[in-house]
Amino acid sequence: MIGVTPLVLAPASRHAFERMAADGRRVLGARFVALVAYSATDAALFGDAIAAGDLDALGALVETWHREGLATPLVITPSEFRRSLDAFPIEYQAILDRHVIVAGASPFDGAAVTPVDLRRACEIQAKSHLIHLRQGWLEAGGHANELADLVARSAAPLRLLLTHLARRHDVGASGGAALASAAHRLADVPADLIAAVQALEDAPERGRALV
Repeated sequence: MIGVTPLVLAPASRHAFERMAADGRRVLGARFVALVAYSATDAALFGDAIAAGDLDALGALVETWHREGLATPLVITPSEFRRSLDAFPIEYQAILDRHVIVAGASPFDGAAVTPVDLRRACEIQAKSHLIHLRQGWLEAGGHANELADLVARSAAPLRLLLTHLARRHDVGASGGAALASAAHRLADVPADLIAAVQALEDAPERGRALV
């Protein structure tokens, strides 16, 4: 199976998330289930039920969370998460793969994305990525700087697409050279090109060399 790097929260991020969790408990009361972080800034707040009044109360806290470097959390019930696994298989699989329970009990017991839903989502993502690249190519009008920006912006979406493609084919690849090698085997794309594009996530200024 795909190797996934565990999410490790820096102390400052964890403390900010813990304050967010305390806010969630205060607003939801007994309906609070969990606060789940799935990146250094992103989280999902789970409650057994969500009412309009909860959103008003949580909305008043958004600016405070933003000042602490956190994004506005997803607000969702465990049953909503499970019912929408087929609608957002890639997004939710990413959360299932790499998350930290900051507070509460895991809302993911029994939650799983089906291979059929993942295959369909990969196909949609691949087609969307291709179409948007073509659109960006036209808009760049042959200008090297614009093309370099386009290539750099494509790095993160391409990594996600290839990661889920590798998962679909049960190929072990968590990133870097392993993912580039898997992309070459699965899609016949030069591994060195994939590796070069991936590197743009950390060094977008190198995009000009790939134009």
